[in-house]
Amino acid sequence: MSVYWGSYLLGIASIYFILSRGNYTILDWLHLFIHEPGHFLFAIFGGFIGMLGGTLMQTLLPLACAILFYRWKKIFSVQLCLFWLAHSLINVSVYVDDADKMKLRIIGKIHDWNWILGKLNVTEYATEIGYFVFGMAISIFIFMILAPKLMTRTEMVIDL
Repeated sequence: MSVYWGSYLLGIASIYFILSRGNYTILDWLHLFIHEPGHFLFAIFGGFIGMLGGTLMQTLLPLACAILFYRWKKIFSVQLCLFWLAHSLINVSVYVDDADKMKLRIIGKIHDWNWILGKLNVTEYATEIGYFVFGMAISIFIFMILAPKLMTRTEMVIDL
């Protein structure tokens, strides 16, 4: 079986999620489930990091999993984690973009990114920052698709 089957499958899913940015799926609920506890976990580092903690948690967790699977030399598992990270960044990009519009329904009383960008005095750049994060997601999707080509050079294992 080709080492690239994961790239084909996840590449198609990536295109779908890139083109449907802002449409919520079950994956976005997964991100929310991971996002919210991040506020409590990172609150020990102060108010700003605590507010950023939700986004940190929903991006650092898939990144940590990708690194772990990379160390275990599991190509498809790395790809899945990179897909998870990129999709999470699409979710974050929509949230950041909404910071100046405040149209999304939120769980708490405070819109994280409105608060964060307000503290940084850059709320008027929410759309641009959101699209920058979206660009990071697209870059990770591309890297994810190319990962088998890059990782087979280091004697990675094809895991199913």
